[in-house]
Amino acid sequence: MRELAGDAGVAKLAYLGFLWMLLLVAYGQRDPSSYYLNKHIENSFTDGFRDVYSYQDFFTWARTTLVNNLYGSYQGFITDGNSKLVGSARIRQVRVKGDTCPIAPKLQHSVQECHAPYSLQTEDTSDYGERWNISAFDNSSDFSSAWQYQSQSKLRGHPIWGKLASYRGGGYVVHLGTDLKNATRILQYLFSNIWLDTFTRAVFIEFTVYNANVNLFCIISLMFESNALGAFFTHAELQSIRLYPYTDSLHIFVVAAEVIYFLFVVYYMVMQGKLMRALKWRYFYSKWNLLELAIILISWSALSVFVNRTILGARDISYYQEHKDECVSFNETATADAVLGYLIAFLVLLSTVKLWHLLRLNPKLNMITSTLKRAWGDISGFITVIAIMFLAYSIATNLIFGWKLHSYKTLFDSAETMVSLQLGIFNYEEVLDYNPVLGSFLIGSCIIFMTFVVLNLFISVILVAFSEEQKYYQASEEEEIVDLMLMKLFSFLGIKRKKEQTTDSEELKELAST
Repeated sequence: MRELAGDAGVAKLAYLGFLWMLLLVAYGQRDPSSYYLNKHIENSFTDGFRDVYSYQDFFTWARTTLVNNLYGSYQGFITDGNSKLVGSARIRQVRVKGDTCPIAPKLQHSVQECHAPYSLQTEDTSDYGERWNISAFDNSSDFSSAWQYQSQSKLRGHPIWGKLASYRGGGYVVHLGTDLKNATRILQYLFSNIWLDTFTRAVFIEFTVYNANVNLFCIISLMFESNALGAFFTHAELQSIRLYPYTDSLHIFVVAAEVIYFLFVVYYMVMQGKLMRALKWRYFYSKWNLLELAIILISWSALSVFVNRTILGARDISYYQEHKDECVSFNETATADAVLGYLIAFLVLLSTVKLWHLLRLNPKLNMITSTLKRAWGDISGFITVIAIMFLAYSIATNLIFGWKLHSYKTLFDSAETMVSLQLGIFNYEEVLDYNPVLGSFLIGSCIIFMTFVVLNLFISVILVAFSEEQKYYQASEEEEIVDLMLMKLFSFLGIKRKKEQTTDSEELKELAST
C-alpha cells in the first residue's frame, strides 16, 4: 500500500507540474492589452456604423467617421497618434450577376430583373468599365482596378463567414492610400460613378494597425452585408496578435515553460506507448486513455500551428517592408493565431478534466462523482425536458418577434436571448413595448416554468441523490491510500490529525480508568 501511495503521489506532483507549464504557455500567448486595443479601435471606427442602411449612408459614414479616424495628425498614424497604419486601407466589394433568380411566369411582364442573394455560383467575376458598363472597359484609367475583379490569391485574402453568407476573399478592390485628401477624392469618385448598386452583396473595409506601446498588431475588418432587399447589415471583426513575441524578459520564462511542457508531453507519450503495447486494443476501451491520447495529439497540433503562425507572420512582415503603400493582408496569420488559441483552450479544458480524475481519490470529490452517477437517470430526463422547453421558447420568440426586434431576428439569436433571460441579462422593455400582453405572457411563463419549476426540480434531484449517497457511502481502498499519504505528511510536519487526537484521548481515558 505504501508503494501505491508513493506512486500516486509522484504521479500527482508530475501532473501538477505539467498543468502549471500548460497554464504558463496558455496565458503567455495572450496579452490583456489586446482587449483594450480592440475596444479602442472599434469605438473609433464604429461611430454611426450601425446606422448605415443604404449605399448613400455608407459613403456618408466613409467620408466622415472612416477617413477622419484613419488619417491622424502624424503621417502614417491613425487619429489616436499611437497606432501606426500598416500599409493602406482598402475597400472590397463582392457582387452577384444579373438575372440570377427565377421570376414567376405571371409576373415576368411587370418585373424586369431579379437579383439573387450571394452564393459562389451567383458571384460576379467579370471585368467592367466605369458605372459597371462592360462596353466602357478601360485598363489605363487610374481607377480601373475598382471595376476589375481580383482573385483571392492575388489579394492574399481568405474566405469570410458573415451573417448572411460565406464570401470569397476576392472581389472588386479600391485602395484608399495613405493620406486624407487622396482617400476623400477616391470616395467621391466611387460615389459619383455608382460603385455600389443593387448587385452589391457585401462591402469590406480592411486595414491593419500596429501599436508599439503594447507590441500588438490589430487586424480590422468592417463588414457591410446586403441581401436582395438592398439593406445593409453591419458587423465589425477585430483581432489583435503579437508578431514580435520576444521583446521583453518575461517571455524568456514563457519559452522555458514551452520547452518543459513538451518534455512532459514526450514523457507521457512514452508512458502511453508502453501502456498501449501492454493492453493493445483494450487501451482504447478506457475513456481516460483516450483523454491522454487527445491531450498528446492536440499538443503536437498546437506546436505545428505555432510554427506555421511564426512563418506566416514573418512572411507578412517581409511583404509589408517591400509594399509599404499597399494594403497588407495579415488574415492568414490571424487565422492561424485564432486556431492556436482554440487548441490551447481545449488543452486546458481536457487537462482540467484529467485533474478531476486524478483527484478522484479525495473522499469528497469521489462522493460528488458517485452522486452524479446515482442521479444520472433522473438528470438525463430533466436535461431532455429543459432542452425541449428551451427550444420551444426560442422558436416561439423568433416567430413572433423575429421580424421586428433585433435580439430575435434568427433562431440562434432567440436562443442566445433565452439563455440571457435565465442569467438575468435581459431587455424586458423592448419586448413589452412591442407587445405588452403577449410579451409579458411569454417571458413570465418562461421564467416560471424554466427557472422556478424545472431547474429547481433538477437541483432537488441532485440533493436527494447526495443525501442517499452519504447514507451508504463506504471508503474505498484508494481513499485509504490517500489517508495514509496525508497521515505520513502530517506526521512529517508534526501536525496531529483529528482522528489521531481522538485516539490519543481514548487511550488516556483507558489509562485513567485502570
